[in-house]
Amino acid sequence: MSRSVLILTGEASGDLYGADLALALRARFPQLMLYGVGGKRMRDAQVNLLADSRAWGAIGIVESLKVAPRVYWAFRQVKRFIQHTQPDLIVPIDFGAFNVPLSCWATAQGKCVVYYMPPSSWRRETQGRDLPRCTAMVLTPFEWSAERLRAMGANAHWVPHPLLRLARPTHTKEAFCERLGLDPFRPIVALLPGSRHHEVRALVPLYARVAEAVNAVLPEVQFVLSIAPHLDPDWVHALWQEHSHQWVPTETKSVWDLLAHADAGVVCSGTATLEAALLNTPMLIVYRGSWLMNLEYRLRRRQLNLSWIGLPNLILQRDVCPEFIQEAATPAHITHALIPLLRDSEAREVQLQAFRELRCKLGEGHNLREAHEWIAELLSE
Repeated sequence: MSRSVLILTGEASGDLYGADLALALRARFPQLMLYGVGGKRMRDAQVNLLADSRAWGAIGIVESLKVAPRVYWAFRQVKRFIQHTQPDLIVPIDFGAFNVPLSCWATAQGKCVVYYMPPSSWRRETQGRDLPRCTAMVLTPFEWSAERLRAMGANAHWVPHPLLRLARPTHTKEAFCERLGLDPFRPIVALLPGSRHHEVRALVPLYARVAEAVNAVLPEVQFVLSIAPHLDPDWVHALWQEHSHQWVPTETKSVWDLLAHADAGVVCSGTATLEAALLNTPMLIVYRGSWLMNLEYRLRRRQLNLSWIGLPNLILQRDVCPEFIQEAATPAHITHALIPLLRDSEAREVQLQAFRELRCKLGEGHNLREAHEWIAELLSE
């Protein structure tokens, strides 16, 4: 009798990790039935999707309310599917607002839940208090997360972060530059405005003004604008052209080639900051939203109790990559901080040294079992 696994993700990074897990499990168990909630990557990995989560990404209360009806509908769909299909294993990945309550419900129904990449597992001071009671196992990419969860009673294990394996360029710099019409001997700056519509709407105009300001000082610098696969390139181009007459090539393929071959980056807070660090791209970390998001940020800043928002800084617990949040994210501030990263200065070398330390924090050099190995063991039982 074939076995089945349900993989549940809610954002672009989860879709990547879910697809990676699906491919590894399918290689081990060719007859395994794979179902899930995710996006294009999971679909390409031959996961039967119950719902498409590509438009679910949101930060803050204001943006979350906009996607809530779709998420609630999918929540009910997944519960019905679990009751009808009875999967052998449920693997939630991050996206706690959806996955934690679903995990608690599924565990109460007697299902086996293995939570992979638990929400906010990068936090040192606390972990999800519901995870011990609503999971059979937790697989986390941070050592301190596993230790704290075990102290809370969870069956938690430290696994290497999947980006240590996945974040690799697929083309040489020469081939990459030829494809985008770039000069490989001139500096390249990667501009990553995020994958959520509200992020792109706020950051692309900002990046356009930064590019013009930098080129006024360093005309040899080339900029490349990354566009997430699920976004409309024409819409992003129009946003850019409203604020700059300067032409900019756009990258709609894997961001790993862009980051690997860029001399520096301006990166929207999120998983991309970790990808940039693992590809040794010195960066500035930026976040900017609508005026409502800005108001929410000002009101909740103390409650959130975050000294940093970028993953490299959060993981290393110190200022490694400069951060520019909301009102601080101005063309003048970003331009002033970006130019030293392009001049092989001390600021550049400090980041590169920190990125080497970061790899160790994510499991490199430690004898750790991969997440799919733990899950395969459960399926074999």
